[in-house]
Amino acid sequence: MDAVRRVGSYLQVQDGDGCRHLLRVTSVQALSDTDPLRNETFITAAGRTIRVLQPLDQIVELIAPGERLAGEAEEPAWPF
Repeated sequence: MDAVRRVGSYLQVQDGDGCRHLLRVTSVQALSDTDPLRNETFITAAGRTIRVLQPLDQIVELIAPGERLAGEAEEPAWPF
């Protein structure tokens, strides 16, 4: 099972310790990579931060289907 999956208007999240959390999608305040490997994500929702063993890119698709991260767009890179 993926660490995060969409269930209606909720996200079912399984943290690194195996505990499950059910979060409203609208309560997600922030997503952050945990390290340069980008294979784990911190999800901050309702003032709590949960570490999950799933890449941020996969979680964004669950929260906002069809949306893309800025780095994935065909826009030119910043010069600095």
